[in-house]
Amino acid sequence: AARHLLESGGKRIRPYILLKSCEIVGGDPNNAISFAAAVELLHNFSLIHDDIMDNDPLRRGVPTVHVKWGIPIAITSGDLLFAKTYESILKGKKISPLTHDRFIECIERITTATISICEGQAMDLSFQSSDVGEDDYLKMIDGKTASLFKACAEIGGIVGGGESTEVRILGEFAWNSGVAFQLIDDYLGLIGDEKTLGKPVGSDIREGKKTLIIIHA
Repeated sequence: AARHLLESGGKRIRPYILLKSCEIVGGDPNNAISFAAAVELLHNFSLIHDDIMDNDPLRRGVPTVHVKWGIPIAITSGDLLFAKTYESILKGKKISPLTHDRFIECIERITTATISICEGQAMDLSFQSSDVGEDDYLKMIDGKTASLFKACAEIGGIVGGGESTEVRILGEFAWNSGVAFQLIDDYLGLIGDEKTLGKPVGSDIREGKKTLIIIHA
């Protein structure tokens, strides 16, 4: 069950950002493989729990974990992927030339992103029963999406041996990319093709989600 979403495909954009950021600062992407795996594990953990909360039946064109195995197994599977996230990070420390201080920086980035994801999800759920403005929405997607994009770029830069300025610039670029990514994803969720998207079209409206389009409708 824990492997279900991982084996069903996905864009893998978060590990790609991490590996390219490592390469951009002159590092060897091979040293960042375990860190890239970690962010993908973290992302899939959040998707499994998100699908439970939103009661979504499909993800990447296949039944969601809770639909296929039930909610208790889905929760446990998500928890397992979260634990595997840190296992993969620890493995990364063993195969990369990271100093202790730089390794701690990576831990701080992924931990902060995890907290932001949870806060963003809580905001998303609370929006269904409240009036929401554009600033509220942007704060929510900062947590749910952009924060992990930013962490991926920063971790890649750190593992690659980048200077603090380089790491900061990579993080800022990735954060803006994350915001743009979520805006496009919300738009496609309304007008996209269900077969291409791999998930139901219009589910945001049915679930009372407050996307930017809905806010300005």
